[in-house]
Amino acid sequence: MSEETDRRVGLVRCADYDREAVERATRRCLDLLGGMGAFVQPGQRVLLKPNLVRAMSPDRAVTTHPAVVAAVARLVREAGGHPIIADSPGGPYSAAILRLTYRKTGMDQAAAWGEAELNYNAESTQVSYAEGLTLRRLDIIQALLDADVVINLPKLKTHNLTTLTVAVKNLFGLVPGSVKIGYHAKLQENWRFCEGLIDLLTYVKPALHIVDAVVGMEGNGPSGGDPRPIGALLAGADALAVDVAAAALVDIPPLDVPTTRAAAQRGLTTGRLEDIVLLGDPLAELRVPGFRRGAASAVDPGLLPMALLRLLTGSGRENGQSNGHHSLPRMARDWLGHQLVMAPKAGKKCIGCGYCVKHCPVGAIQVVDGLAHMDTNKCIRCYCCHELCPELAVELKRPWLGRLFMGNQAT
Repeated sequence: MSEETDRRVGLVRCADYDREAVERATRRCLDLLGGMGAFVQPGQRVLLKPNLVRAMSPDRAVTTHPAVVAAVARLVREAGGHPIIADSPGGPYSAAILRLTYRKTGMDQAAAWGEAELNYNAESTQVSYAEGLTLRRLDIIQALLDADVVINLPKLKTHNLTTLTVAVKNLFGLVPGSVKIGYHAKLQENWRFCEGLIDLLTYVKPALHIVDAVVGMEGNGPSGGDPRPIGALLAGADALAVDVAAAALVDIPPLDVPTTRAAAQRGLTTGRLEDIVLLGDPLAELRVPGFRRGAASAVDPGLLPMALLRLLTGSGRENGQSNGHHSLPRMARDWLGHQLVMAPKAGKKCIGCGYCVKHCPVGAIQVVDGLAHMDTNKCIRCYCCHELCPELAVELKRPWLGRLFMGNQAT
């Protein structure tokens, strides 16, 4: 496709999840880009990759809604393709987990409505990727390798690690199950994790991204936030253009999203809304003001007291870039940095099941007397425990210094 085509993003109003209304809105959104036939050829196996992070009901706004997935599947069928719904939720990757996830999230209904296949193949493969800057080898689900075309179907949500999870972050679901934990352990710094996500994007090269923004999630996403009606669908061939438009839709500066910022540093996007070709309904009519971010979003250095900024970064500049000289040893600066972000803690709902223990990438959790205990000195703030807890029992709390400067926000 041409560079001009890549920068186009369709944005259309879609007020609710009525199946016929969603299909009309999806068709209209894709018609702005040349229709599904511009992305799918007859006979192709088309992987539909929704966000199925956890086995939760669609009304929780955690997962891509089945009405959206079904609408896309039907359009793939019309274009002559064979749609296959596939994802790897958090936790173990097995046919049994997939079966539970499909039932809870409504993907079994989506498959029936859209005449799509559900993937139960829990095999995975490690592939070499010499072009990767951070990840030279990638672990991916076999269903990806078996597909001819990938259509990415993210949910527009906040995320406590990446500010938003839209097109780029949704592709992390192509890494199989618990293997994701190893990626968090290997890419502990947030910027390195986001660099790894960009490597994954450039390897997978989805043909199309269609965003479920009918009802999004604000607050402590990706699974512990609150549903927020947005009333829109977005679509585009370029994940980064789609993410820029999605951020603008919820009134978040696109470069505040670290995956977009990482891509901009590689020259893959400018991160500027002005450089995106928006088609369809006016952004100004659909923009959602006051969209609440997750509690652990990146700290804005411009909001910190200058003395603390100098201690933390060795610089008085608001962009937080170091001048190479620090006023404190690294151990002290690391401690200060941890004080400014949320730390996980087991709340009253904890039943001591040990699920968080099994899935902590750095072994920072133990169950003692029937309650999970997190070692904040070992914790790398990947928030896997918060994201995957079956009881939604893990709370995020800011340490005392963070509360002093940034408030006592918790979840």
